[in-house]
Amino acid sequence: MPPTSKHWHVHSRLPESEFARFPDLPKLVVQILYNRGIKEPDQVRSFLACQPSDDTDPFQLKGMPEAVGRLHQAIKAGELIAIYGDYDADGVTATALMTHTLTALGGKVTPYIPDRFDEGYGLNKGALTYLTQKGVRVVLTVDCGIRSVEEVSHGNRLGLDMIITDHHFVSDKIPPALAAINPKQPGCRYSFDQLAGVGLAYKLAQALAQGQDQLGHRSSLALEEFLDLVALGTVADLAPLKGENRALVARGLERLNTPQRPGVQMLMAQAGVQPGGVDATTIGFVLGPRLNAAGRLEHARDAYELLVTDDVFRAGQLAQKLDDQNRERQSLTQSAVELARQVILEDGLSRPLYLITHPSFNTGIVGLVSSRLTEEFYRPTLVAQRTETETKGSARSIPGFHITQALDECAGLLERYGGHSAAAGFTLKNTNLPEFEDRLLAIAERQLTDAMMVPELKIDAKLNLPGFNRRRVEDRLSARAVGRVIDELDMGLQIVDSLDQLRPFGEANPAPVFVSYGLEVKGRRQVGTDGDHLKLVLYDGKQTWDAIAFRMGSWHDLLTPHVDVAYTLEINEWQGRHRLQLNVQDIKPGGSIEG
Repeated sequence: MPPTSKHWHVHSRLPESEFARFPDLPKLVVQILYNRGIKEPDQVRSFLACQPSDDTDPFQLKGMPEAVGRLHQAIKAGELIAIYGDYDADGVTATALMTHTLTALGGKVTPYIPDRFDEGYGLNKGALTYLTQKGVRVVLTVDCGIRSVEEVSHGNRLGLDMIITDHHFVSDKIPPALAAINPKQPGCRYSFDQLAGVGLAYKLAQALAQGQDQLGHRSSLALEEFLDLVALGTVADLAPLKGENRALVARGLERLNTPQRPGVQMLMAQAGVQPGGVDATTIGFVLGPRLNAAGRLEHARDAYELLVTDDVFRAGQLAQKLDDQNRERQSLTQSAVELARQVILEDGLSRPLYLITHPSFNTGIVGLVSSRLTEEFYRPTLVAQRTETETKGSARSIPGFHITQALDECAGLLERYGGHSAAAGFTLKNTNLPEFEDRLLAIAERQLTDAMMVPELKIDAKLNLPGFNRRRVEDRLSARAVGRVIDELDMGLQIVDSLDQLRPFGEANPAPVFVSYGLEVKGRRQVGTDGDHLKLVLYDGKQTWDAIAFRMGSWHDLLTPHVDVAYTLEINEWQGRHRLQLNVQDIKPGGSIEG
């Protein structure tokens, strides 16, 4: 079936009085920032400088003084500290960061990452008992623990001192830990509450470094060396790239483009990523999935070891293994998506929500499957593995339907669940499955309207493609890459330069979307293993443009001779040459919207 048709919301051009407030900035930059709610001069300055605008003192975080005091005490006393992480890229990078930090400060550290399949997400009592028997005295969580009330109480009974660092949404009860660090908890005065798990780990590292005089010696701890890990985990976890996250990721990208960590060097080499060519998109679609693949299919310890090893040969072995696992993950995901898609297509999209279970689904990839289906069909979608006795899966939702609040209304049927507005995980007994599905459907039918189930595409501006001299821009981009002097700038290069000022793009700061009307379709062909994607050649009246439309292969026979196209503008580099390309976000028949 064709991709879901989107409702286009094209932002109105700002009045000249608004542009006049920022005489030193290109109008396009002012327009796009305004579209994102960045309107005041101090906000604009901070954003473009990739600097947070608020106080970032880590001791503003509730629980930080207690955590630092206890960890310093453990370091001085030679007590064994466990870093208890998570099996995704955010948790693995946070575990690596804290292991490096505490070791550099003289601490005795053991990392612990639970097995997704045997233990599940977060703290568990068996693991805490095991760590106690191993001699651990302090357990520091990263990227988990803020909802683990019973597990923390169990750790307390074992005599463990529990320190929680977690960025997930809090429940109505905070675990009884020695310290709980989460900017979302009541009473925390930290100004930015959107840090990823690895971002909070970095804040703890900052606080530990500030107070290291209490240890009686100065370490060689260099916090800047951890920013590559912060960038990897933050982008891979889809944390919003604004405020402090934007600042941390921008600095982390600088380190990733001159990689020093052997594991990162080998990961990039295995993926065919060149130093200098890493941006947030590279993390989100190339590096992050490889780090996540270990925990999805086997155990995340391989991803962790890759990030901490100093052995280049071992790093190469691990990078190869993660690459192989990622290929397997892609295959499993595609098979599961096709199976689940058939269920939805046979139903004819008559439901506002779908719960799809199957024994063959791998619990490590059900979140990816539900995400793909939600994107394609624009319905809240839950995908789960059904075993003999229980069902375990993941949910993804759309704006206007808070999936975790929906699960709250089904709490009595669930063994475990948790998440936020757009995503969640859940486990329940099979005997409760029919009632669970009925209740979710009733909630969705009550809350979702037909209009809410049509995706909206926000478009930043209309772009005059004939105003580009495409070949001239490409020549100048290639010249700039090798350091040749560029004289007069035409409109096209000014636009490309303007977009560069807004990077890094990612969650909450997407690549700007433009629209051009009435483009002639000069060429079309399906590409990809199953013809899932569409390559186009579009003519703007003066010149042709290459365009790629991912997951729109089914449009091949439906295109009219002229089309209106919403797209992002990309620059592809190959052997020193740069080419401009349109990355198509949506297509409508030409003339369907007022140009």
